[in-house]
This record gives sequence, C-alpha cells and structure tokens, in this order.
Amino acid sequence: MTRSVPQYLGALISVLLSLAAGCALVPSPEPLPIAVDLVETHWRLTEIDGKPLPAERGSREAHILLSREGARVTGFAGCNTLSGSYTRPSGDGLHFGPLAMTRMACLSPAASAMEAGFVKGLNQVAWYHIAGTTLELRDRGGEPRIRMEAVTPR
Repeated sequence: MTRSVPQYLGALISVLLSLAAGCALVPSPEPLPIAVDLVETHWRLTEIDGKPLPAERGSREAHILLSREGARVTGFAGCNTLSGSYTRPSGDGLHFGPLAMTRMACLSPAASAMEAGFVKGLNQVAWYHIAGTTLELRDRGGEPRIRMEAVTPR
C-alpha cells in the first residue's frame, strides 16, 4: 500500500500543476470602468442626438472640460474652440451658457453640421448622468442630446 500512495500523490500533483498552468493562460478580464467626476474631466464627444460621430483621421476631437475654478467650460466644437460658463443648480442639473466661439470656417459641410448639432445640444442641456466613463447630457424633456466619454487628452 505504501507504494501506491506516492504514485497517487504524484499523479494528483501532476494534474494540479497542469490545471494551474492552464489557468495561467486564460487572460484576466478588463478592469471595470471607474466612475469619474463631471468636473475636471476631459469629455470627448461620441454621439449627438443618438447618432455616433464618424471617426475622421487627422481632425481634432470635439470635447469639453468643465473647470471647478470659476465654473468655466472650455473645449473644441469640431471646427472652433468654445468657452463659457456652466451652472449646476441642484442634483444632476446642468446648464451651459453663454458660450463664446471662435469663427473659423469648417472644411466640410459634415463638420459644420456636426459642430452646429454639438453647440445646439450644449445650449439645450438641463441635466446630466454619468455611468462609468460615459457622460450623457439631456434636455428639459429628458431626451439624450449628447454622449461623451472620459478620456486622457491627447
């Protein structure tokens, strides 16, 4: 009987080592996104009125940044820079304005339309919701106008 015990343990150890080696090959899951704050976060535009933005190589990303100091918003609307103020009346309430923009011409009608939709959406924001790294800006009727993603600025 003493001879079968070491053989049994050897086989058991061999199986356990094989299982452990196999587990090491399984990739670990991606970490869940952490919640981010509305203020002092670089928010990249991803969607306007339910329509995803087409990726245009070589163009600057439309984005906003809400600064705590002075309750200021700055960003890039697609063709022009923007700046202005924001207020957070209560809870998840949010209002922008007045917004000022540079007056550069857009290089394409699509870029011009995207910028106009972005600025119009910002002017209609009444409240916001953050889920993970996604910011959703909604109008007074509760309709989502703009979706943005928290990113590290380029």
